[in-house]
Amino acid sequence: MPAPRPQRLVRSAGALVWRFADPDRAAVPGEAIDPAVIEVLMVHRPRYHDWSWPKGKAENGEALVAAAVREVEEETGQIVTLGAPLTTQRYRLGGGQTKEVHYWVGTPVSPGSAFERLRAPVARAPRTEIDRTAWATPERAANMLTRRGDRRLLADLVARAREGRLATTTLIVLRPGEGAAPAANQALAASEPGPVPGTGVAPAPAPHPSRRAPTPAMVASAAARRAAQVERASSGEAEGASIPADPPLSRFGVRQAFDLIDLLSAFGAERAYASPSARARQVLTPWASMGGGSVTLVDSLDATRGADAGRHHIDARLARIRAFAAERLREHGSPAVLSVVGEAREAIIEEIRAHGAGSIASACVPVLTCGQILVAHVEHGDEGPVVAAFETHGVTTKDPSAPCRKGAKRR
Repeated sequence: MPAPRPQRLVRSAGALVWRFADPDRAAVPGEAIDPAVIEVLMVHRPRYHDWSWPKGKAENGEALVAAAVREVEEETGQIVTLGAPLTTQRYRLGGGQTKEVHYWVGTPVSPGSAFERLRAPVARAPRTEIDRTAWATPERAANMLTRRGDRRLLADLVARAREGRLATTTLIVLRPGEGAAPAANQALAASEPGPVPGTGVAPAPAPHPSRRAPTPAMVASAAARRAAQVERASSGEAEGASIPADPPLSRFGVRQAFDLIDLLSAFGAERAYASPSARARQVLTPWASMGGGSVTLVDSLDATRGADAGRHHIDARLARIRAFAAERLREHGSPAVLSVVGEAREAIIEEIRAHGAGSIASACVPVLTCGQILVAHVEHGDEGPVVAAFETHGVTTKDPSAPCRKGAKRR
């Protein structure tokens, strides 16, 4: 009897990229938009003789959102950031495979922006794969698109424009990686110089005269010790935000922090707020030091401060944390990141659910693992902000120190 054909899922990602026909017009969250004044970006595939949305397969170990922005740039040359998720398309392929394509609303950004600097360079798709790209009005695009599923996605985008739901804001909740083991933490503390008198900030270590130039691996392992330098360079005020005695990021957590750059860049994050926790600050170091945005330390985001005063005091701090999250949800500014730990993170997620639409408010509370983000997409109307969708994404950093699975072999 022949063996059954394997069932395999092929994961792809792309975006419906839109812009105003008038280059001087800017999107305003909550504003109803006439579809006739916008354009959408399509690609032509000579192999299939069709017009479709830019998309492509995710590479091994690549997050779907990173694949979406990479594929759009490869196929169109356009750098984009992602907004709200759209309907996932699924269809059968040959050989027992199923293709699953994830789409987001995409908006173009100008060349030379921070998002371009933060992303790996890409090569344009060959002309045998994509030979033409076109910006077209939704009416014209509906006549050009070949697949019925692509036209359904376009109808969804047009409906969002008419209803004032196309331009949204984004709030990202980040769970930092794990802290270093106590022994490693003590060794790190012993190796670091003391703070500069009157500043509370540790100076950068002086280079050893016989030491060779630092390699990328050495730079990565030193990221935690450079957190103070990032804080000084950030535009946020750090006065009054004392640093609790907690462990820094582990070596694996540092590696995750570097991989998080792709996720934060994909959603266009330009600013971040961090609690005084060492891990909450340090996880943003690679992103901020590469020009991703400013980091503001917020003392009130620490739910553990004053824990000796009793549960009533902690509940009062959690209420202030939820109020801080509600204020961020009401903003119409650029995407923001909240890097917090413990009960503070749980309180922020609860506040996001409280502002959610029916399906969001009744959904299970998402539990983030280390190195994961929760992305809330906020629509703005006359009755205030409404979280229309949220999604979770994580880095795929490999941990060589993790035990092998049973039956797995290491060579």
